[in-house]
Amino acid sequence: FRKASFSASVEVGLLGYRDPTGPRRLLQSLVQRYCPSEEALRKAREQSGDPPLNPSAEARQQREIKEARRQIALLFGLMTQYQPVEEITSLLAAIDNATVTSVVVSDPGSGYAPGYGPPRVTFPPPAAGNDFPRATGRAVLRPSGRLLRMDLVDRGQGYTSPPKVVISPPAAAAATANGTEAGSAATARAFIFTKEGPNKGKVERIQLDDPGKGYVEGETITIDIDSPPLTEKGSRWTVGATAKAILEYEVGDIVILNGGAGYAEEKPIELIVESPPVTARVNMNDPMMAGLVAPDEPLPVTIPSAQKVLDPNDPTRRAKVQREVFNGGKGGGGGCFGRACYDRPVVAYANVRAERDSYSTFREADDASNIRKREKEIAESRATKSSKALPRVSGLVGGGESGLPSLPGRSSSQLLNLFPAGIGLIYDTTLKRYVLARGGDSDLEEYSLESPRPLDPEFGPRGRSPVERNKDLDLDTFLRFVLSGAICCSGAHLVLTPIDVVKTKVQTNPKRYPNVLSALKTVADEEGIGAFFNGWAPTFLGFFVNGGLGYSVIEYLRRLFTDLAGPSAATLEIPIILSSALISASIGSFTLAPFETVRIRSVAQPDYADNIVGVLNRIVKEEGVGSLFSAVPAFLPKEILFVCTKFLVFDLTTDYLYQTYPAANEDLKLSLLISLVGGTL
Repeated sequence: FRKASFSASVEVGLLGYRDPTGPRRLLQSLVQRYCPSEEALRKAREQSGDPPLNPSAEARQQREIKEARRQIALLFGLMTQYQPVEEITSLLAAIDNATVTSVVVSDPGSGYAPGYGPPRVTFPPPAAGNDFPRATGRAVLRPSGRLLRMDLVDRGQGYTSPPKVVISPPAAAAATANGTEAGSAATARAFIFTKEGPNKGKVERIQLDDPGKGYVEGETITIDIDSPPLTEKGSRWTVGATAKAILEYEVGDIVILNGGAGYAEEKPIELIVESPPVTARVNMNDPMMAGLVAPDEPLPVTIPSAQKVLDPNDPTRRAKVQREVFNGGKGGGGGCFGRACYDRPVVAYANVRAERDSYSTFREADDASNIRKREKEIAESRATKSSKALPRVSGLVGGGESGLPSLPGRSSSQLLNLFPAGIGLIYDTTLKRYVLARGGDSDLEEYSLESPRPLDPEFGPRGRSPVERNKDLDLDTFLRFVLSGAICCSGAHLVLTPIDVVKTKVQTNPKRYPNVLSALKTVADEEGIGAFFNGWAPTFLGFFVNGGLGYSVIEYLRRLFTDLAGPSAATLEIPIILSSALISASIGSFTLAPFETVRIRSVAQPDYADNIVGVLNRIVKEEGVGSLFSAVPAFLPKEILFVCTKFLVFDLTTDYLYQTYPAANEDLKLSLLISLVGGTL
């Protein structure tokens, strides 16, 4: 494959890369051939005995390699199926060499607790390779306005039922804007120990039902927990439970510490922000919640406020935390704690600044002039039919004049001209692939289809023409085929209605109309000029339906059969055309027959009814619906032979003309002329 020309790899070689991994392998082969590494270039020069490059030539060489990467990335950006997204990203990163400048936090996440420090931020490795430094950053936490958890300070004693818990509203709740509260109070409920034991009557935990919103750091949040019931003597026999609210934090910003390098600007760079620890929603000072004391063992009434140093490898504690976090795999509710139940992940994307992006060409004026000079030599050679060996056109301008090595993997100049400046790539997050886009400074006006460039000896006509691909036959495109076929077919037959009238007269009454000329004269003399358009309505309607279905169905079937044939499609062009036309013609015969029956009856018997609706009603009433399709057996062989021959001759003729006159691929007028010639034949 590496010895084949680039045009062969695009037009023919792709047939061998139709599997899901094919495009990736093809791209890698093209990069290996057209974008050699500095080490490969150095070894090639050493093997050929060439002297080292001067600074100017070396700079030009690197520009050409970058431009080759850009063109290959844009070329594969045309793909809609099996697009090698990661490989394209690597190419773009090598071109852009972008640096991270800032981070946008689109979702700050939830579930972060005070005292744990900021979460770790991880940037993806540079797509350009391991030789580039990775960006680094630091997360900055801020209060989310919600409560994270309720920590018991005193469990109390003597409760016979869960006490009511009331949390004070945030100060922001008092402020209103257009009648809407800016904050809301959190709500919670208490759970008590009910089993017999040393802890019966104590508060087990307080669970948040609604974290509220609008709470700020430093704000006093009061928690009112109902006292236990009085004894019969009217005195309290223990103190009530107390608790404190812990604010929830979220990621408010990510500060760039090192912007790194080697990133691609065209694709969003998503960061990974460390999740809150599983213990963030657990009061690890509470020995029972930390798993240090079993619920059936005596618990201290007052819970210490100093953070205990706990062994993270302690199996008892670890099992307790995991049990609380995963909640038996059910998530949410009850005694569920941790990310599995509550927390949203942080979503953040990096903004980068590229040295040069895929919209910019790396070619310079001197580079382009060298290529134009060699293209002129090609044109002059063909004009004089010179047998002089010309230097192979190369974007690296290989050969003695440039001082660059003659490499088997150098970039062709026409590869570097497939896409002009101003055409680049963007990553579509919905489609999950790259799409081509036009920048504000596009040079498309200078990239005319009517290109004066000579044909390249390596690339042929495809080397100077814009890269093309078939548009997907979606519903919108299919309906365009339907409408185009309907308008063209009905319009053409409407114009030819007089010929159909004369033909029908000759066929149905040969004694009165022995030949075409006499039929023309007789109809004009006896019935008037308007009689030549008798039956125009069923003709127009019939071929409107027939043309719409015929052309759209044959286009759909051709694409379907081509996809099913796979790599063999190139050798099965004629069978694919004939089979598609046969099926299309068969369908068309059934749709056209009723309209032709009405048309023939209208022309052969002008007094049969006042209009085509009357003709149709009378035929159905007197002869039945089946009579409308009585001509189908006669139509089938006629239509099948006609349609198969029509499409086969058109395709073979236009293909031959395009091969004979390749400039027509780039000239709209010539292309239309070839289509007209093919259609006429």
